[in-house]
Parts: sequence; C-alpha cells; structure tokens
Amino acid sequence: MKHHSKKILPLAIALASAQAFSQEEQDNTLFDAALEEIYVEGVRAADANARAAERSKDNFSSIVTQDDAGNFSDQNVAELLQRMPGVTLQRSEGEGKFVNLRGLGPGMVSVRMDGGVMANAGGGTDETLEDRAFSLDSLPSDVLQSIEVNKSLTPDMDLDAIGGSINVKTLSALDRGRDTYKLRLQNYYADQGGENSPKVTLQGTNLFLDDTLGVAYTGSWEKRVTQGYQTKHHGGTLPQYVNAELNGERMLVPWEFTTFQENAERERMAALLNLEYRPDDSSRYHLKINHTSYSDDDIAQREYYRFNYGPDRDGPNDEPDGITDNLVYIDKGNRVFGGSEVDLQQQFFIQESEVTTNTFALGGENYFGDGWKVDYEVVSSRSENEKPDGRRVAFRLRDQYAVGSFGEDFLNGQIISPAQLNELAETGSISGAAVSTGNSYEYGSVVQPNLNYDNLFLENNLRKDEVDQFSLNLRKDWDDDGWLNYVKTGVKANQRTRSNDKNRVSIVPFDRAVAGCAGDVDCLTMAGSRLGDFDNYILANPNFDHAVITRSEAERLIDITRTIGDNYDQEERELDSTKLDYELTEDSSAAYVMAEFQVLPEATLIAGARYARTEFTSTGYMALRNDRNEDKEGLESLDISLPLEGVSNDYNVFLPALHYRHEVGENLLARAALWTSFSRPDFGKSRAFFEVTDRVEFCNTDPNAEEFGDCDEDPKALGVGRGEDLEYQAQWFEMSSNNSVRIGNPGLDPLRATNLDLSLSWYGEDTFLEGAFFYKDIKDFIVDANGVSVNIAELAFHVPVEQVDQFRIPADLTIDNANTYLNGESATVYGVELSYSQYFEGRWEDHKIGRWLDNIFVQSNLTLQSSDGKVGDTVRAGSIQLPETADSSANLTLGWENDDFSLRFITNYTSEILKRIGGCTAEDKAADAELGYAENCRAWGDVFQDESLTFDIKATYRVMEGMRVYFDAVNITDSVDQYYFAGNSDSGGPILFNVEQYGPGYQLGLTMDF
Repeated sequence: MKHHSKKILPLAIALASAQAFSQEEQDNTLFDAALEEIYVEGVRAADANARAAERSKDNFSSIVTQDDAGNFSDQNVAELLQRMPGVTLQRSEGEGKFVNLRGLGPGMVSVRMDGGVMANAGGGTDETLEDRAFSLDSLPSDVLQSIEVNKSLTPDMDLDAIGGSINVKTLSALDRGRDTYKLRLQNYYADQGGENSPKVTLQGTNLFLDDTLGVAYTGSWEKRVTQGYQTKHHGGTLPQYVNAELNGERMLVPWEFTTFQENAERERMAALLNLEYRPDDSSRYHLKINHTSYSDDDIAQREYYRFNYGPDRDGPNDEPDGITDNLVYIDKGNRVFGGSEVDLQQQFFIQESEVTTNTFALGGENYFGDGWKVDYEVVSSRSENEKPDGRRVAFRLRDQYAVGSFGEDFLNGQIISPAQLNELAETGSISGAAVSTGNSYEYGSVVQPNLNYDNLFLENNLRKDEVDQFSLNLRKDWDDDGWLNYVKTGVKANQRTRSNDKNRVSIVPFDRAVAGCAGDVDCLTMAGSRLGDFDNYILANPNFDHAVITRSEAERLIDITRTIGDNYDQEERELDSTKLDYELTEDSSAAYVMAEFQVLPEATLIAGARYARTEFTSTGYMALRNDRNEDKEGLESLDISLPLEGVSNDYNVFLPALHYRHEVGENLLARAALWTSFSRPDFGKSRAFFEVTDRVEFCNTDPNAEEFGDCDEDPKALGVGRGEDLEYQAQWFEMSSNNSVRIGNPGLDPLRATNLDLSLSWYGEDTFLEGAFFYKDIKDFIVDANGVSVNIAELAFHVPVEQVDQFRIPADLTIDNANTYLNGESATVYGVELSYSQYFEGRWEDHKIGRWLDNIFVQSNLTLQSSDGKVGDTVRAGSIQLPETADSSANLTLGWENDDFSLRFITNYTSEILKRIGGCTAEDKAADAELGYAENCRAWGDVFQDESLTFDIKATYRVMEGMRVYFDAVNITDSVDQYYFAGNSDSGGPILFNVEQYGPGYQLGLTMDF
C-alpha cells in the first residue's frame, strides 16, 4: 500500500456513515493525497469526519470539526477543546482562556492558524511573569472550520511545543467546492447577572471563474456581559502563624482576604477573508487575512479585611510600629480568630482595554516534474494590548477590631467593638451589642460614611507583539511500489519583536494634595473626602458587607483629584512604572529533512530530524524603591530606574524523530512515535530586569559613626534623618546583601523533551475505540530559584551600579536573598488516554421499546496521568507533582439524534490540579524541627484547584431545510472555580485561596443555510 492510499479508507468510512457528505473529485491524481473538506450535518456525521481526518494524518492527533448547529456550539476555542482527551481548561471571567495538554501548562502548547504563526499580545497566565500561553478566548469557535490538537509532532512541524500544538484551520472555498452561506443569530443569557449577550455570525464561500477562484469569508460580532463573584486571599502573602495573647495557642490563619464583584462588558469581533486561486491542477495560491479584536469595559468592586498581624502591621510596604504577631482571640476548633489593628478597605476599579490581532498570509503550492511539490508562505502578524486609562479609588478605615473565620470554601470577616472582642476572648461568646463612636465604624449599618479617601491609582499599559514568518517546503513522492514513499525537506525563519510599557501611580491623595492640586479648591476638598460624601449602593454579591460608591461618583472623584496623580512623578521613575517595561527580539530559523519508508505492505515509518536556532535579545530596567527620603507632600519620586543594556543569548537544538504507522486491519490502526521537542523560556523569566522587591536596605559604612555596620531601610536607624544630609548618605550608605531582589535571566536555555507515544485505534461502522500511552522526559526544566546567593558581577547582563548616586552599590555585591530563574532540573509526565464512541442505529428498529434506543449515541474519553519533577532544592526539597497536572479528567456525552432533532447531555470532570507550590527546603525542615511546627517549610502553602464537575445540555431542531434552532444550557449545576491552600493541622485543614462564581447560562440560537 502506497502513502496516498491510507487516506482513502477513512474517507470511505466517513462517507458510509454520513449520507449528507459531498466531495469534489479532482481529475489530476497529483491531488489524490489531499483530503478535501467534507460538508457534514449532525453530531454523528461531524464525529465521523473528525475520526477520518485523525486516521489519515501522519501523526497522532485529536480533531474536531463543525457540526450543524451553527458551527461549533461552544463559545470559544478553549471551551471547545476541553471536551477532547488529554486537555484541561483554565478559565478567566467565566469563560475558557487557556488549555493544558497532557499535564503541561499552556506556555508549553503552541497555537497556529493554518500552520502559520500568530502574534499574541496577551500576558499569558501571569501578567507579571508573561509566559507564552496563547489567549484562546480571542478566537470565536464559529469562524473556524476545524481544530487539530497534535499530540505527536513530525519534523516538518514547529517543535517548540513540549506539550503539543493546536492548529486552527480556517474555511476554504476551494475545499468546500460550492457556494454556501450561513447566518447565525444567538443570544446568551447569564443567570447570575441577568444580562443578555447577543451574537451574530456570517459565513460563506463562493466560486468564480469556472471554479478556479475561491472566496471564503467569515465574520462574527458578540457583546458578552458577565457578572462574577469572587472571594480571594491575598495573592502575594501567605497565611501566617499567630499566637493568642491570653492562652498562647498557635494557629495558621489568613492574612488578608478580598471580596470581589466584577461586571464586565466585552465586545468581540472576528473576520476572515480567504482568497484562493487554482488556475490549473498543479498550482494553487492563497491570500488569507484574519482580524480578531475584543474591547473590555470592566468594573471591579472590592472589599477587603486585612488583619495586620506580624512584626510589620501593614504588610511589607508600610511602616512597622512594633506590633507583635499576637492575636487577642483564637478558637482553633471552629477556625475563628479575632484581633485589633484590622483594616477595612473598599476599592472601585475601572478599566477599559482593547486587544487587536491582524494576521496576513500569502503563499502557494506547485506540483511539477515527476512527483515533485513545493509550497511556500509568508505570514505577518501584529497584536496590541492597550489599557489606556486604568483608574481606581479606595476608601479605608484603620485600626478596627474584628473577628475572622475560614474554611476550605469560605473566608469571612466582621467588625466588632473592643468590648465585644474582650468578651469573646474571656468567655468565648458575645452577648452585648456594639455602640458606634461617631468617627469610626457604624456598627449594624451597611453604609459606612467614615471610610477615608485613601488611595488614587492611575495606570496605562501598552503591550505589542509582532511576528514575521517565511516557510518553504519541498517534497518528492514515488509511486513505484518501492520501499521509499517520499522525501521532504524545508526551512522556516521567524522574526519576533515584543515590548511592554506600563506606567502607574498609586498615592494617598490627601498627603500630596497641596502640591498636586496646584490651587484647585475642589481638588483640595475632595482629597480629604470620605465615603459618606458620595452616593453609594448595595451590590448583588451577597458576600459584600457594606455599600460601595457608585460608578458615576467614583468617576467624579477621579476627575477632580486625578491632577494629583498626573502631576506626580513626571519623570516616570516610580518603581511600578518601569519594573515591567522591556523590549525584546527573538529571531529563529529551522531546517528539517524527513522521509517515509514502506517497511511493511500495511506499515510506514517516518524518520527525520529538525535543527532549530534561536537568537534572543532583551532590554529592561534596574528598578529600586527608595522613597524614604522623599518629601511625602511633594511630587517627586526618588525611586531608581535605570535602563539595562541589551543582552543576547542564542541556542541550538537538534530534534530527531521516528513515527511508525501500521494499518493492522481494515478497522484497526496502530501508531508508535519516539520524537523530541523543546519549549523556549517564558518572556517574563528570560527578559533582563533587576528589581528590589521592597525598600532598599543599606548599611552605614562610616567607621566614625555610632551606627557603623548597622543595616536598615530607614535612614533614621542609621543616624541620619529622612531627607537630610543626602551627601553623607551618598558617601557612606552601601546597599546591603540582605535585600530581596528579583532578577531575570536572559541566559536561560530552552526546555528539552524526549517523547514516547503509543496508540491503538478501532474504527468500526458504529464504534470508535482508542487507547493511547504517552511519556515525556523533560530536561533543563526551568525552576524558580528563591533565596539564592547571586553575585551581580556574574549576571547575564550588566547592572549599572555606577549610575546610582543616592548611595553606593559595590560592583561585585553578592545578594543573599535573590529570586531568579535557573535551568537544571528534570521532570517526567506519563499517562493514558482512553476514548469510546458508540452510535446505536438500526439495531432495534422492529422492537416496540428498543426502537426508541435506535438513535442513541455515546461519546466519552478518560485521561489518567501522573508526573514527577524536581523544581530545585532552593524551592522544594525532593520531587513533587508538576503544577498544572490533573491526575484524571473525563468527558461523557449521552445523546439522541435523528434527521430533525439532536439532544446531548454533556459531563466534564477534572480532578484537583496543583497550581502553585510553597517553599520547603531541607534547611526549612531542620529549622521547623527545632521550632516544633511548620513555620518555615511552607508545603501548607501549596495551592490546588479543586476538582470540577460540570453539566451542559445542548439541543438542536431542524425547522425546515436549511434552518435550525438550537438551545444550550451551560453549567446548569452552578459549578464554581475553587482554589485552596493545602493547610495543615494548625489551620484545621485547607484554607480558601480563591473562589469564582459566574453561574449557569443559557443560549438560544438560529442558523440559516442558503
């Protein structure tokens, strides 16, 4: 059997199982190897088409194609992919955004459109670290034709994807082979917010000039409105150990938690134009233009309780006041605690943003000579993520008395009076009511007029990503029944430029009002205002304890006082205005060669290798917070922000591969692949930056000073008043080695993986069975190295210490508490994927009861996997489960379908997923052995995403020929996304980290085919 014949059998199966198929035949056999698009109607037909496409491919993959219910019925590509084996979903604002593949995060999964690169100006799964995760929520699923999830990769594919790759395929008029028009009208109703989200999609294909010119076009517009509820522990500070004053009982409790309500309105547009020209049977050319954009108008209301225990009562960025880490009251059994010095704060945050991506692809393919084919393409993609005017006002009451309680699924706080807290500490209960004092908290009232205008926050951010790509492939086929089927070779070159520019001001308006308001009386008055001076209202989220300022009043307050923020830090030296700024370039090139051998009459072997080279350059900033000498009533920032010189890194990878494919029988296909791949370091880890995460600590080196050898971040502790004798500070103050510093590493090498895939698939007329085993051995795993010693003279870039003139920094200073990123560790991921589909048709047609089962179908898959990795002894001693790995995930669809009606009940299950790890070194364990409790080994700080079980219902009815209505009920059991700290016996078990709730949704739609 020759190479091209393997595509005939699955095509025949698909034709036999779906009578509504049509195919345009080609006279020239040069195109026999190209599997044309098959137009389908019905769930079974779509499934059969996808299985046929999977079977015909050289590599192991999972494919989904359009169904008849107005294309794909899920909202976007990410949500669609969660129903495929080996895929788990990451959500944002109530809809899918990223996917993990076979236990590896979205930063290790590449996304392509028709095999070409797409720019991505998103920040990935972490806006600070900026991984390479592609935001799939920007791709509406209904403008696409099919989606391929490639789980093993051949040398002619981009191999910078250890997890695998996703290829979204767009509509082609020449492949469809006829004129088509489809209009889709839809409305989505969100039960929690009571809002409607309309959507319109148009799709069409046309053929001209005797079917030699094809035009395909799709357009989609959607206005999506969501209302989300969230409760979250502070993201950057772990729970803390505290002791009760009265009995000395110890407990691990939350440090701060926030209740959110976010109202978001997103307008999403997508458009695709695909022009194709086929002048003859040996030539084909295309121009593809793709545009996606979405604009957000987000309002986030926040209410937080900060319990302020620990030696620094206001957290790491505020002044210490000598408060010990004791709480007044602890009830360990009921997980309740109480104390004084509690802050109650409200924030009203407003953010408009727009993300646009435009991609152009120009290319063609030509057949010539005896079995030769050449294809070529130029792709240019541009993406921008602009947030021009983020703004926030905050109101706060300090030094309140409060109690808190917590569990795996809740965090609660309540303000009480000093007398009530004392009674609680002495008796374990509260009997009397609190009495308000006039200028503080109003007990028993949801309206709190005395919260002070405490913060004005202004931010603008622009991130750009630009990618240009050229590819050329040459292939020679033989059709002489010999042992060699084809040889293929090619080259690819990419040029990428990426930048980020963020400017931020966060100030206490009252402190800087005199200078900032520049004589504006209204500004001066508003800078000292309170919440009671403005209209307020009660939110829908029942977890809010108090009324909040209205949007119109928040906008009025910002408009009047923003001149303070606009006048502050005109030189943009503030730490938060430079620490995330950078420009980087990434130029890569690759070449490959591969060949397919006919090793048996029914078996082929692809052998080949790919060589890839990457050249990386980066700029960034040295950013230090140094505000102790600032005039708190002035407008100048004394933070230090110095540009870092461009640094470069280059690396090469050689990636061999073997792919074996065996048609064991008419219905049985076996595959085996041993292949290699790599993943480039995340942008946020490999860019150049040097950031002191807290105020700079320096030491007095004056041998004549009483404070000689003392180190502190406050000049007062070193014998000099704040803002005084700056020349003395510049001469004798030296940066301490004890500072906490975040350092990027442009010298990182890529991750490399050796992959083994084995699969066995059964393609029956009514049955599909598949089992697959996968194993990945990953080297040079990049780890977060926390608390390590680093000499700044040995970094991958020059730190411009000679330009710092406020104090001295030795050129060879060793930082003893550096957080950076290093290569060197290893990891393994392995598991099995099981898939089963069954269509019951024609088996009980003469049975009185059984005939109703005739149209039932089942679609299901199950993934079981495990992982083991070392993340570095400076972070975690020993081996752990890799983050983003779910031990098990499953999908089950039970359906009934005939020519007019289709009904599906869909269940999706994902086991718990490790999202974040707490530090626990061998030294930490030794220290805790002396203490008698786990204060240093913070394995209790591991964050897990709780297991998830969701249920959806999808129904479609054909009203008449060419017209169908559909109804979807999504998340009908109101499943939530919940995360928790592992906790320990001192916390009484897990502690809630984050829970997000968006509620069920219902969508009703109409599709019309013309």
